[in-house]
Amino acid sequence: MVFFYQFMLGLFASTFVAAAAFIFQWLTISGALAAILCGTLVIGFGPWYSIFLIGFFFASSGIIGLLKKMRSQPESAVLAKGARRDAKQVFANIAPSIFALLLAFWTKEPLFLWGFVAGVASCTADTWGSEIGVLSPSAPRHLLTGKKLPPGLSGGVSWLGTAASLAGSLAITGLFATALWLNGKPFSFDLWLTLTVLGFCGSLLDSLLGATIQVRYQCPVCHQYTEKKVHHDVATKQVGGLSFVTNEGVNLLTSIVIVIVSVLLTGSFFK
Repeated sequence: MVFFYQFMLGLFASTFVAAAAFIFQWLTISGALAAILCGTLVIGFGPWYSIFLIGFFFASSGIIGLLKKMRSQPESAVLAKGARRDAKQVFANIAPSIFALLLAFWTKEPLFLWGFVAGVASCTADTWGSEIGVLSPSAPRHLLTGKKLPPGLSGGVSWLGTAASLAGSLAITGLFATALWLNGKPFSFDLWLTLTVLGFCGSLLDSLLGATIQVRYQCPVCHQYTEKKVHHDVATKQVGGLSFVTNEGVNLLTSIVIVIVSVLLTGSFFK
């Protein structure tokens, strides 16, 4: 009975938050529905503080986007999708972490909970790095070649974006450590550092995959590299990556890798 009430609380709370995110144009309709499902699962199956980690990820992403709009920051012309997250983007970022949380609920193994934290930290680090990195006064550089790239294009890194990624990972692991402290549970510095580094590395891995296997096009009109199949109303030409690997695919693969690595590492050293 307690589980039923907890599940219903998750449904109502997630619906309220997702509706607000839709109104503020942080999520599309499909994105809002995906967020409701994710939030319900997190509240229904996770510890009380797990929803704050997911909530912080979505809220911080939306707030950063809102601040960019207030500064009249133009939307990137190279990205395949706009700033509003749809269901594919939500699930690509969060689904592996939620799966780890469900495993933590069923098995009672803390290493799966740590995998959940590392996964959310990775998503937050990548989002902060991408959203804040485009504000960098200097052009981003290709992670492998060092060549200049258009702001927002996958595979590019900047000092501002890198610092933002580290701050995003620190924010999530700091929230988790604080929640455990308030709950009277032990949390070692080594474990905190490991989860923080994993979250930060998730952002770097996302950039690496974006620079190598993610599909990339070039506009025949302006010759700019882009993630769009159409630019200046003209079909673009694929110039790199795999045609079936989109930004969502890179995000999903990164999240899966970070969650698995986290489970293996923490299971070996912090069991």
